[in-house]
Amino acid sequence: MRVTDQIMNATARKAGVPVNMSLANYLNKNQKNSLEDVFGGNAAADLTKKRGYEKLEKAAEELAKSAQAFLAEGQDSMFAKAKESGNNEEIYSHVEKLLENYNSAIKSLKSNSSPLDDYYRQMLSGAAGENSEALKTAGITIGKDGTLSLDKGKLKEADLESLEKLFGPSGSFSEKVAFLGERIADNAGANALSYSSKYNSSGSSYAAFGNKYDIWG
Repeated sequence: MRVTDQIMNATARKAGVPVNMSLANYLNKNQKNSLEDVFGGNAAADLTKKRGYEKLEKAAEELAKSAQAFLAEGQDSMFAKAKESGNNEEIYSHVEKLLENYNSAIKSLKSNSSPLDDYYRQMLSGAAGENSEALKTAGITIGKDGTLSLDKGKLKEADLESLEKLFGPSGSFSEKVAFLGERIADNAGANALSYSSKYNSSGSSYAAFGNKYDIWG
């Protein structure tokens, strides 16, 4: 199915994700590299890209999972439990995990660096940028490379209400990150599968080539 701006925008709106640039235009601006990025030049290069997408898929899946953990509502939510117990340690732990997975996804997207990967990286960075002041209140700052760093002391100084507003279902940050994590994982998985099924000019599978020279088994 052809991915159009309309499809991307309709899906993004369901999660409240603002699409500030045209996906089609972004890809068109980078189309001089698109064929090489998608199909590669040789078996070794394709194997590297396959592994890169497998790493990205895992990172994005973990990112989506850690963001979704904040979105539970009702008595079973971690915020409801914290209010009842007066203990915020579970929330602090999940914030650290979310940032760790966010940074892994950002770095993997940058490492793969196809036009669509760059687009998703900008979308993730945009989700953080839109919440930069609230993140700063929670001790989280955005680095020049797009990764997030945490001051644990400031995080623990933040009140529970502000943390819930930022990370919980009433906010937008976790929902946007969860949405993007799922989309990134889907795209990375499709790319990894594509590279796995490619064949060189002799009819040998690049996946088999990789297995043959993979010293880790």
